[in-house]
Amino acid sequence: MKNLQEKEQVLMAYYAQYYKGATFQEVKQLDSTLSEGIGEEQYGKLMEELKAEGLVRGLQAVEQQEQEGVDTPMATNEGMLYINNVLNLQSDAVEDHQLDYLQKHLETSHLELTLSPVKTYIESVVEEQAQEKPNDNTP
Repeated sequence: MKNLQEKEQVLMAYYAQYYKGATFQEVKQLDSTLSEGIGEEQYGKLMEELKAEGLVRGLQAVEQQEQEGVDTPMATNEGMLYINNVLNLQSDAVEDHQLDYLQKHLETSHLELTLSPVKTYIESVVEEQAQEKPNDNTP
């Protein structure tokens, strides 16, 4: 199995959260969960790398947008396209099924999520979506 870089795994958690349709409070909660689970110092380094590459906004920028009344995800458009590229997902796929595509690709790609909080979060988001839309035809 091939491991994804840690920063890619963190970005993937925010990618899944975007397709879940998260509120600011959920973005804040995931930021806190990942920081605690990965370790504050390591998570901080990963987020700084992702911000420097323009793949995430950072919690302060998301919070500022929230105060201005704009729902803003943590991942930027570039971050979303980055994950689509890493996982070879079609960016024009139906958004309602994007998490299904993510799950199927992770199952078949031999890419391993080594950061436990990321893996747990993505699995829970996929499961939550399955519970909400149990009768939808998945791709």
